[in-house]
Amino acid sequence: MFSTGLLILTRPLPVLRDSISPLLTDVAKIVSNTLYVHIQPNTPRDNKVFAVSQTPYTHELRTLITQLYTSSASVCNHLDVNILLGHISNKSYFPWDVSYRIKPGCDVILFDDDYWLNGKEDTARTSLLDHISKKFQPDCHRMPSIDVVNICERKSEELSSQTNGQSETSSLISSFANTVLGGTFDHIHAGHKILLGEGCLLADKQLTVGVTNGDMNNKKTLSELIQPVQSRLESVKSFIQNVRPNISSNVVPIYDAFGPTITNNDLQCIILSQETRKGGQMVNDERQKKGFPLMEEFVIELVEDQHHSEYEENKISSSSFRKRLLGTVINTPQKKEGLMSVPFVIGLTGGIASGKSAVCKRLEGLGAVSIDCDKLGHQVYKNGLPCYDRLVEEFGSSIVGEDKEINRPALGRIVFSDPEKLKMLNSIVWPAISKLAEEKIQQFRLDGRQVVVLEAALLLDAGWDSLVHEVWTLIIPRQEAIKRMVERNKFSEEEACKRLDSQMTNQERVNRSHVVLCTQWEYEYTQKQVEKAWSLLSDRRTVQNKL
Repeated sequence: MFSTGLLILTRPLPVLRDSISPLLTDVAKIVSNTLYVHIQPNTPRDNKVFAVSQTPYTHELRTLITQLYTSSASVCNHLDVNILLGHISNKSYFPWDVSYRIKPGCDVILFDDDYWLNGKEDTARTSLLDHISKKFQPDCHRMPSIDVVNICERKSEELSSQTNGQSETSSLISSFANTVLGGTFDHIHAGHKILLGEGCLLADKQLTVGVTNGDMNNKKTLSELIQPVQSRLESVKSFIQNVRPNISSNVVPIYDAFGPTITNNDLQCIILSQETRKGGQMVNDERQKKGFPLMEEFVIELVEDQHHSEYEENKISSSSFRKRLLGTVINTPQKKEGLMSVPFVIGLTGGIASGKSAVCKRLEGLGAVSIDCDKLGHQVYKNGLPCYDRLVEEFGSSIVGEDKEINRPALGRIVFSDPEKLKMLNSIVWPAISKLAEEKIQQFRLDGRQVVVLEAALLLDAGWDSLVHEVWTLIIPRQEAIKRMVERNKFSEEEACKRLDSQMTNQERVNRSHVVLCTQWEYEYTQKQVEKAWSLLSDRRTVQNKL
């Protein structure tokens, strides 16, 4: 297996279209990580050696590019496929003669036609390698090894007959100086690459890309798992630079549906997906109000996800990718000095109504034992324990009930109206709860238990994550949390909102977590997430034990 490959396609378009799936299936057996694809159909066989040349952008070629990305998502989705576009243009003045910077350097060159290698003299092969090295890997000084993939076994006469009477130039696609498109571009997938590739090919000078940020992302599925905007901006810039280095890019964050489309008078074309085509009309309406010229609208098709589960979308989407992150490690845990490896302690946290108790029971069903920090909190208030005297001393005898125990509602009225007093309460209670939790963990160690779940809404606030090997966080959308509190706790919506606003946000928890779960959907889906997380944890612990 080779890490990075360059696939060069030279056969006629009709043959290529029929060959994509088997070709990629074979490539997937040779390349393990990244595949770059150079398409130069109908390359004349009377050439002494293969050489990159300008290729017209036609509707037929556009279809092939879409098919390549769509098929790659199906038959070799472990590969990062990137179709090189710098040599494709219908403009005679377009600077197509460019060099690509294939990163980290090409390990293998794959041809769809062994004509370019078989029977060639050593000088011809050397010339070929030299040409390819200059065009596709200027940063790589080593000579790549070569393998040949011969997908189509048809005779050259048959290939020629298939193209008779066809005119590739009869369906040329017009391009524009400045093109624009927008999207979230979270975890760039085949659908994104089709969209960005279309923008690259329709832009002769500059492609402007708006990357959604802020409130635009809040309503998206599992928005807490969306990559930081800077990462998404860099991913888009890198993709454009890799596949179309001969145009400039203007990649900017956007905070509304318009972005630069209503500030840049020079934009001539907008690329849309089927989901955003209504937005194109809205943008043009606004441009018309400003006296800007209307933009041409190009709409691309959605890409079917042939590997989606019953809980994911039919199309290839970032939301499906984010769902696949649930139960996996999103942030690598760091080894903590002084924390014994057995038992392995999971810190399970989440906001109010996020489903902590239910997930804790599911983990118990898989073999874990649990510690409920809320119940430990009740214990530390008991008369006769160290916290009791300190609380009475600090907050007065008015917090003591007729039964001589702490009246927690009375105490709550005092501390929740004064942040300083709440801080004082926490400084007394949290260390006591931590001590009880440590004692429980020690007892489970003596009992031979392997995995302990420390369930605590305040795990991160109180610093109890120092007691755990991994933090697992439960998240649900704000509106779902409010709905559950209204139905379960009989809160008013106003009360529910106040409770949520007083807590750490989902995003803050996710940023400090190693594994994320979500109980928003069906019971069965939550169970699948928990089982997945448990299985992956078992794998991680097995690896750690071998080290």
